[in-house]
Amino acid sequence: MSMPGYRTLFANVAPLLLGVGLLLVGCDALLGSKQDPTTEEIFRVGRTEPGLLREVEYVPLFPFYTLGGDGAPLEAPRDVYVGFDTFIYVVDARGLHVLDQAGRPAAFIPIPGGATSVIQDRRLHVYVTARRDTTIGGRTWNLPVVLHYAGIPTGNPRLVDIIWHPFDDRSRKLNRPDPIPTDEQVEFTGVAVLADNSIYVARRGPVNDPASVILPHNTILEFTPDGINTQALVTLNPRQPSLRSAINPSDVLTFVHPPQRTTFPFTRDFYIAQTPPEGERLRYAVLSIRAVETPDGIEYRPDADKIQVVGDTTRGDGFLYEDFKFACPSDLAFAADGTNYLFVLDACKDSLFVFTAAGVEGVAPPAGAASTKPVVVSFGGRGDGSRQFNNPQGVAYDRRIVYVADTGNNRIARFRLNTDFE
Repeated sequence: MSMPGYRTLFANVAPLLLGVGLLLVGCDALLGSKQDPTTEEIFRVGRTEPGLLREVEYVPLFPFYTLGGDGAPLEAPRDVYVGFDTFIYVVDARGLHVLDQAGRPAAFIPIPGGATSVIQDRRLHVYVTARRDTTIGGRTWNLPVVLHYAGIPTGNPRLVDIIWHPFDDRSRKLNRPDPIPTDEQVEFTGVAVLADNSIYVARRGPVNDPASVILPHNTILEFTPDGINTQALVTLNPRQPSLRSAINPSDVLTFVHPPQRTTFPFTRDFYIAQTPPEGERLRYAVLSIRAVETPDGIEYRPDADKIQVVGDTTRGDGFLYEDFKFACPSDLAFAADGTNYLFVLDACKDSLFVFTAAGVEGVAPPAGAASTKPVVVSFGGRGDGSRQFNNPQGVAYDRRIVYVADTGNNRIARFRLNTDFE
């Protein structure tokens, strides 16, 4: 695929990667061997503040990570993801950072203007949302892109593709293929991976008029592993909040996440996080969408099971579909280790919410507990304390540890259920 500025970007990135001299070491040096005392201590018992332990709650693991892949301080980290290769990927105002499991610098790819989200597919390819300049007709446009990297875990990082808005939006090929002023207000806000390594991309922007000659900016786009746009989920209403809408999408989440498996069940189901317009609130800001095969093709429907459980106090004390549960959810994460927990990060509430697969707030109670209801473990609040956040923008999960990109505090915070220490 021919992309504006591709050769220039690759030419700029490659020398910088060589200059920092990272990733060119063996796996033990990057990840820590199984006998690495630092890594073992972190994953065996963690380091927690005295007096924080209760029967069931997420407790902080120290140290929090404050340095990037080049050893310099993180600058407003926007997202974090623990990949199938077990590296920790962080994006911030400077670019893409790679850390090992102990938080030590492993690699750094500078991205002009910074990056906003990151994820890895089953091929160990990494996707990063960012912005990039390109010149068309004598004017320089600043446009949203998805940068697609391969070879990072092997020490041979290379940019293999760029998905551009609007050039790679199939709906724009015949009507408005060149940028228009509103395109500079568009954002790619998240990427999610499907079992066949296709991806969903969350997009938001100002043009959402059904009478427009272009498709709504607010939508979820689907791309093949080769970066070809196959559809936009236009059945998601871009303007009217509902149980099947796409109001200023801030993230999209599927169920394909580490640990690596031979096969994953192929489903196109997903979660979408929505950001309300300024001064407004959304009754349901996080939606679970089911992709249902029908004789006429795939239909995207509300998740009735999670809606029906709401208010059943025999099932739990909080619910995903409670009215006005979230103010502005910024990121989502899924625990693919069998616990199937859903993590919702709310930047306006500076809080992390945890839900079961059924949409009930909380985690499974410990063995022998008097009640079978999930235990509510959501936490947060504005501040720089060990269980507080300041405008958090990214969340990830791996091996029972939750990672939060605590943007305003310039750190990656880490937490683990205290029952895991028993």
